[in-house]
Amino acid sequence: MRTIKNILPFLSLAFLAACNLEKDVEIDLPEYNSQPVVECYLEPGKPFRLLLTRSYGFFDPLGLDSTFLDKTLLSGAVVTITYNGQVDTLFNQLSAEIEPLKLFNYTGLNTVPADPGVDYTLNITMPDGKTISGQTTMLPQIPIDSVVVEWGPAQDTFARVLTYITDDLSQDNYFRRLLNYGSLDSIPEQDFLANDRAATTEQIAFGTAYELVPDDTVFNTVFHITKAYYDYFESVQLAVFGNQNPFAQPSPIKSNVQGTANPLGIFTCLVYDRQMTVIQR
Repeated sequence: MRTIKNILPFLSLAFLAACNLEKDVEIDLPEYNSQPVVECYLEPGKPFRLLLTRSYGFFDPLGLDSTFLDKTLLSGAVVTITYNGQVDTLFNQLSAEIEPLKLFNYTGLNTVPADPGVDYTLNITMPDGKTISGQTTMLPQIPIDSVVVEWGPAQDTFARVLTYITDDLSQDNYFRRLLNYGSLDSIPEQDFLANDRAATTEQIAFGTAYELVPDDTVFNTVFHITKAYYDYFESVQLAVFGNQNPFAQPSPIKSNVQGTANPLGIFTCLVYDRQMTVIQR
């Protein structure tokens, strides 16, 4: 018993000492150099449009007030898109699309042709003379073959939706699958990338869980995307995950734009098929 009594004071002292082991450490982070960010999606039948902004550092105050757009949108650039021997100029003016909500600060007068195989070249000259360029090719649409509603076996209370497309196995194809309930502005229930590298049949199916009831509205969208957009979108997802996880490795953005302006971003076609389904028994 005496031995235990002698040990207890030492344990108490050790515990008290351990409580003072914290130490504040200051780390000098390098100054973040903002970069121009390009997002230009060529959507057949819609005007040539582009969003040109600047990037922020992780610890930069965003200041979401009335001046945020003025500080974020980059103005005064000369933007052109060349295709089929034609040069279209995108003018520095705001435009928007309501559903789903999209914002652009450079807009052209002509609409994007739907012809597959056409090559497009983007050229941007910034006010300081630095340049940005990018290239992409219009892809063919891969249509949705059918959208099938299946009711669950348990008392037929809930239904699921299966969306079928036909894939060309003679070439590598890349897809983005988007699923919205209620409206296109809703937070997507599904938003993921897919490819046909492991496909053994021409038919590809995208499904939902048994979670739908009568009168639910379902929007199925299947994008046929370029490899460059596949890599870009995947890298953005990994970067977001890395910012949310202190133990994750930093993930660089895989852009397909380049130039003396040291840009980030994507220049690609946006070809998709979309079907709306109202769930009925």
